[in-house]
Amino acid sequence: MSSSTTDRPRVLSSLLGSLFLTAAALLASGSGAYAQSLALATVNNSVCYFSDDDNVLANATPYNPASANCNETGISDLNVFQVASSTTGGGSTTVILSLKAGLVVDANPGSTEYQAGKIAYALTLSIAGTGGAAWDLTIDQAMQGLVVTYDDGAGVANAGISGVTAALNLGPSLSFGSTTTRSSAATGSEPFAFSRSGDVIQGVGDTVLTGTVEIDLDAYSACGGLFCLGWADEGAVLFGIDDVSQSSFVSSDEYATWGRAVAPDGYEAQFSLTLTGGFCGDGTTDPPEECDDGNISNNDGCSSNCLNEFCGDGIRQSGIGEECDDGNTTNGDGCSAICEVEGVPVPALSSRGEQFLVLALIGVAALVVGFRRRRPA
Repeated sequence: MSSSTTDRPRVLSSLLGSLFLTAAALLASGSGAYAQSLALATVNNSVCYFSDDDNVLANATPYNPASANCNETGISDLNVFQVASSTTGGGSTTVILSLKAGLVVDANPGSTEYQAGKIAYALTLSIAGTGGAAWDLTIDQAMQGLVVTYDDGAGVANAGISGVTAALNLGPSLSFGSTTTRSSAATGSEPFAFSRSGDVIQGVGDTVLTGTVEIDLDAYSACGGLFCLGWADEGAVLFGIDDVSQSSFVSSDEYATWGRAVAPDGYEAQFSLTLTGGFCGDGTTDPPEECDDGNISNNDGCSSNCLNEFCGDGIRQSGIGEECDDGNTTNGDGCSAICEVEGVPVPALSSRGEQFLVLALIGVAALVVGFRRRRPA
């Protein structure tokens, strides 16, 4: 670039502009313009089953809170399966999935009832804003609740819940816990609590992970035969939803009955994202980056995807003082080798061309002189 005195204001202005752009990019980066994040989407694929025989899974019915198939009720006969889910922290580096459920069964006098419910969710976990960096995804899980049998006068009851079956398409199985059951005609509850922490899945760059979470619940109530009179015993699984049935016919479906608060019962999975490798904008050039100036701005010599910006790349970078950029570093074509605008050159004439031009000018001059002499006085 020219360093003449007349060019100094232009150079200083260009330098100040470049510094301003750099500062603005750093502020933007610090405020989250280039922040890694997680987003979790879920699909409820839960199903339920009904039968008059214990541990017999009849036809599966897709879970629908408004469906009588998943909430079978009668005058004194009741089967209920409920599922709820929530996701928090989307768009940050930590996302939490919470699943809650409840199941209760109470047979008619002289009958039997079995209900099973499968909590089944499909997961889609999106990792974004990594800038191509390597990352660790840490997964912590926990489940807690109660299985209950309630002596309601006659018969038998049982209840149970399985451990968690979970997996993502990358990394190891995330399953944990074991089956917890209670089978007794006496009033009581059996607590369960399992956890699995510190699982790490590693990857590079933005990606989408898919997976599933499944948990099985079941309960049985029987008051059959000639000698079973009155109400049947009840079975229930309390897994984060209080007052599962909201019915006066059962006493086993509320946490308050067993002197226990709901929280933190249910299933919770926490997904935490941490970058472990360099990324574009961190100020360190890591392959395949060509440069890294600590921001993700264009027009300052290092592009938003950490590629060099230079005179001759065909893009005018005013932030680094380019007046033009014609995609080459050749002088004499209107844009110089250092990307300054050049005056348009006059084409050189050959000697014969010069002779022709001289003769033409002489001819024009002779015509002008002759024209002036012929003008009347």
